[in-house]
Amino acid sequence: MISTAFSATPAHNNHPGIPSSPLTLCDDREIQSVLDLLTFIQEPELTDLRVLELACGLGPVTLPMAAAGHRILATDLHVDTLGMLSTRLDGLCPIRPDIADRVEIGQADMTDFHLEERFKAVCIPDGAITTLDPEQRRQAIHLAVAHLAPGGRLILSAEHVRPEAPSQASFTARPGIVLTEQIDHSHHRRRVTLTRGQETRTSDLFLVTPQDLLRDFEDCGMTVDYRHFIPDARRPHHTNIVFGTLKPR
Repeated sequence: MISTAFSATPAHNNHPGIPSSPLTLCDDREIQSVLDLLTFIQEPELTDLRVLELACGLGPVTLPMAAAGHRILATDLHVDTLGMLSTRLDGLCPIRPDIADRVEIGQADMTDFHLEERFKAVCIPDGAITTLDPEQRRQAIHLAVAHLAPGGRLILSAEHVRPEAPSQASFTARPGIVLTEQIDHSHHRRRVTLTRGQETRTSDLFLVTPQDLLRDFEDCGMTVDYRHFIPDARRPHHTNIVFGTLKPR
C-alpha cells in the first residue's frame, strides 16, 4: 500500500472523533450493488485493470471491493480521513494481508485530478456526489469517464430526497448517533448534522434527482444499463440510487 498525492488540498477537522468525509449512510445493499456491477466486467483487456474510487471515506466500499479480489486506488480529498483508512488497512495486514495489499491510497479532489492510468471502473460511492454543486458534479462525472478504459464502468450512488420530504427531521442513524436534516427544496440544498455525544458535524449537501444524473451521463456519452433504487425505511422520502454506466468502445 503506497500513499500518493494527486492534488494537495489539506482538510481540517475540528471534531477528531468524527471523520471529515461526507455524512452518508452506506449499507450492505449499496455495497452489494457495487460488487454486482464489478462482476459484469469480464473482458480480458479490462479484468486486470484497477478500480479508481473517488471520495472513498473510511473505506465502507473500498474494503469489500478489495475482499472480492479487485485492486483499488482509493482516493479522498481529506488527508485525515485517508489516515484513518490507512490505519484500518494496517490493522488488517496480520489477518487479511490480501485485502491490504490490493489497496493503494491517494489524495485527490474528485472535481480536479488527472492520472495517466485508465481503469476498468470508477466508483463514486456513498452519496458523495451530493457534496458537489451542479457544475462541480458534472465536472466530477466528466473526469471519472475520462479515466475509464473503453468498455469500463462508472458506478455512482446518490441519495434522492423527494419533494414531499419535510423541511426538518431527526432520527437515530446508529446507536448513539443522531442525524438531523434541514431541507431547502426551493434552493435544492440540505444540511445534515450528525451528533454523537458531545460531538457534532454538519455537512451542506445538494439535492440531486435521478433525472439530473441521467442527463450528466448522457452528456458524457455513457450508457446506463443498471439502476438500483433502495428505499430508506427509516426515512420514507429518501431513496438511495446506484447507477451503473458503460463507456463506449
